[in-house]
Amino acid sequence: MPRSSAPLALLLPLLLAACGERAAPAEPEAAPAKASATVVDPELEQLKALSPVVACSLLSEAEVEAVFPGLDFRLHQALEPQLSGYAWDSRCTYWAGEGPTNTVELFVSTPVSEAKARANLAWRRESATTTRGYALQPQLGTDAFSTTDTGVVLLHFVHGPSTVELRVSDIPTPTEEKLRQALALAQSL
Repeated sequence: MPRSSAPLALLLPLLLAACGERAAPAEPEAAPAKASATVVDPELEQLKALSPVVACSLLSEAEVEAVFPGLDFRLHQALEPQLSGYAWDSRCTYWAGEGPTNTVELFVSTPVSEAKARANLAWRRESATTTRGYALQPQLGTDAFSTTDTGVVLLHFVHGPSTVELRVSDIPTPTEEKLRQALALAQSL
């Protein structure tokens, strides 16, 4: 029965060392694979270098109250831009009253370029065509649209380098009037 030479190969350096002789250097182990070079994503690097749009810088309490007279709006939430995928996202929320009964919210997403913002809006519009209350809003630009639901109006449009969603909810007015007011607010940006 043939014997394996593996145990002898392990013992040979020890035996030779005990006799004062040096063993031939062992075969070098395969070098570990070099870490692959870090892949740099040029779009992400450009995005990191941008100064993103801050939602609350586009819309103030006074501007909201001018469009919705008789309601006393206060800033409820201001989220500074945060990198989210391939865009900077920012949010500003105003409430009139103690809770979210009367709300105006502005969501701003700033990608690497205005062209990218327009492409994002076009994709979003295409996916919203079957949404309740869908309507194009050409006065806000190409691919701008609105959707309505019980007590809520949403406008989607491009403003400068960003896509914007303006949400007006539970304002005590009929939907058509709420849409007209939301459009007036969007056009004031």
